[in-house]
Amino acid sequence: MHEVNSNLINMDSLSLFVGTGECNAHCAHCAGKIHRKYAPKEDGIVDENLIFKTLKDSYFNGAKSLSLSSSGEPTLSPKSVSKIFEIIQKCKDEGINYSPINLYSNGIRIGKDKNFCDKYLPLWKNNGLSAVYVTVHDINEKNNAKIYGVSNYPNLEIVLLRIHDANLLMRANLVLSKRTIDSLEKFVETITHLKKIGVDFVSVWPIRGIDDKIDPILSPNENELGKIEDWVANQCTSFKVKLLREKNRKVYETGKKLTLFPDGKLSNTWCNY
Repeated sequence: MHEVNSNLINMDSLSLFVGTGECNAHCAHCAGKIHRKYAPKEDGIVDENLIFKTLKDSYFNGAKSLSLSSSGEPTLSPKSVSKIFEIIQKCKDEGINYSPINLYSNGIRIGKDKNFCDKYLPLWKNNGLSAVYVTVHDINEKNNAKIYGVSNYPNLEIVLLRIHDANLLMRANLVLSKRTIDSLEKFVETITHLKKIGVDFVSVWPIRGIDDKIDPILSPNENELGKIEDWVANQCTSFKVKLLREKNRKVYETGKKLTLFPDGKLSNTWCNY
């Protein structure tokens, strides 16, 4: 099962699933949940040979940027993430230098556990981490917590401060949904707030289902998405905001962005089960 596709062509980037799949959130539309049965049961268990081979093969087939993701929350598996960075350092000895390197997170542990931040974020920064991508459902903490399925969500400014304290960038991965951000007015309010508090850049995604396609029920309608797209194109000249719609999925469909999943499969979609 642990095989890497040797026929990689013209890749742009690689994503690795890291950690046990443990999560401190309970999102109703969790795309990673289906992959947790394949994840290691203990933090620190990493298939080093597979990761090294994947990093090497992907790099020499064009991949230059790297993302660390998880079937759960990667900050809950800090030993595993640290081992990945050890392998990344080993790769540098063979001329393999990924940049940027980004970590996907829900931000909960970062906002609640300062000791964790003080220990691991600078360590990962020193080993090549460029930015933390934090998923944001709503700038209202209560609404954000509700979507995350938790009793409370930490103040987003604290999350941002701790990421910046480690000299890392923070990207907000903003999810558009009828439950939270469903109109141009709400979107503009959200972007204005994120810019004000110092978020470095924003990626915007209409909510997707477990089939890895836009959820037709929960996603804002096409008319509102069109208005949002026009506003981004015309107003976001000094603040980097990228709206990702179906036309942006071509980079996945052509195999330019691939993910190594916990079952050892290298795929262009999260729906490889």
